[in-house]
Amino acid sequence: MRKVKVLNSKKIYVWSSFIMAALLVLLAIGTLFDQKVSEILYFRDNAFGKIYESIGKMPAFVIAVFACFTLGEGAAKTERKQAKRYFFYICGYLAGILAFIDFGEMLFSSTAIALAIGAVLSVPLSVIAYFTIRKAKAEELALLKKWALVALFSVAVIGVAVFLLKTIWGRARYVDTQAGDAAFSPWYKLVRVDGDSFPSGHAAFGGTLFLLLPLCGIFDQFRGREKAIFSVAALFVAVVMIARITDGHHYLSDVTVGFGLAFVVELVVMTIAYGKKMDRIQFNAENKLERLLN
Repeated sequence: MRKVKVLNSKKIYVWSSFIMAALLVLLAIGTLFDQKVSEILYFRDNAFGKIYESIGKMPAFVIAVFACFTLGEGAAKTERKQAKRYFFYICGYLAGILAFIDFGEMLFSSTAIALAIGAVLSVPLSVIAYFTIRKAKAEELALLKKWALVALFSVAVIGVAVFLLKTIWGRARYVDTQAGDAAFSPWYKLVRVDGDSFPSGHAAFGGTLFLLLPLCGIFDQFRGREKAIFSVAALFVAVVMIARITDGHHYLSDVTVGFGLAFVVELVVMTIAYGKKMDRIQFNAENKLERLLN
């Protein structure tokens, strides 16, 4: 029996408790002072906001690319027919296109050109993903396949949840209230105007960086890097949250709930997948490799 350390359960729950406590404080501040916070941080058409608008969602789609190529490589090892393999490769390439759409729209303000840029940039990203996964050993690939399923399921749940909440709430953005096109409404009231401010999709998708944590138990180069990954992910999301307020597209409560939603989904899915303590993945090469790959 080979035991691979994934993440110290005590540490992850301690760190997570700090994150959740901070989010509750931010939500309380947003509940009371959403307008005031936006008035202080809002800077019309600022470069900082545009840059992070273009890359805020990128982590979720880049992770989806690697997850899809992982499943494609897993299928290649076990399936005689290659249809399943190429299906996942195509899905990975399409996810790569989505990763660069916001970046393309920032540069050219055109959806058609943004799609073309995404189609081009997704090629090298897909190539990197393909050869990275190809280098994985059989045992690593089996563990990566489980991670890929966890990652794709988490991203899908987060995306659907954000879409549904935006549709239900219909909250107007701060820039719309400034332009006089809508009135301010607190996040806890369902006004249902023609808006999609609550919650923030950028903060939610940016938070998917925490899905990299299980890799600490798969690759030697990630081992012992849990704290670094956690810190970088938290810092990235914090910057995205601030950026989305500075460009007037979201309130503090929007970004807080968006990130909080993603963080809770990821924590729950990883706990279910790796156990309540999340201390170890038990992997027996002789008995479990074939079952995990099939």
